[in-house]
Amino acid sequence: MRKNRWIVFCLAGCLMLSLCACTDTNEPAESDTSGDVQYDYQLVAGEETQVFDQTFDEMVTVTVDPASTKDGGLDLRSAILFDNCTFNGGLTIVGDYHAMVSLGEGCSFGDGAVVTFREATSGATKEMTLEDNFVKLFVSCEGVTVETDFSMGVVTGGPEFDFNGTVYNKEELAPDTAFLGVYSICEGDTITYTKLALGEDDSVTVLD
Repeated sequence: MRKNRWIVFCLAGCLMLSLCACTDTNEPAESDTSGDVQYDYQLVAGEETQVFDQTFDEMVTVTVDPASTKDGGLDLRSAILFDNCTFNGGLTIVGDYHAMVSLGEGCSFGDGAVVTFREATSGATKEMTLEDNFVKLFVSCEGVTVETDFSMGVVTGGPEFDFNGTVYNKEELAPDTAFLGVYSICEGDTITYTKLALGEDDSVTVLD
């Protein structure tokens, strides 16, 4: 059932990923250099990682493999799905291009815990346009807050989310399409936001 939900998440046009291999894992790399356990998932280019039924009391970091670059082919895109996971310490995503991080409907965040995105290569996301393949966060659970100073996409099939202080609601903005996408785009030191209605038939409509 979970596997089927993951495939459905990735069918919409600009969300599509090539999943040429699949790895189930509940064992991230762990380090304890500062007294706190840190959970670090390294996304391997071209593979899907799935993480189920975990409670993370410290920060979780997802790092996109360097092979997943702007000019990489579909087979070099990276993906990770979390479901039924609790993030008490928050989630940090580090990358530039070609990655999908999905939060299943069973995920939850502790008080004050947020999703933070930062680029892996300084200045990389400031050159991006909508034609590029952004790092995307797919939200299927309630109560997600995303904070970033860089270019990325947040996509939902239903639940609303807070993106840099603004709450976006699919039923209000894109009730007749499968997904709502909100993209932050860096133009110099200024961030603009583009809202998209995304259809399962690969249609993309820019919203006001």
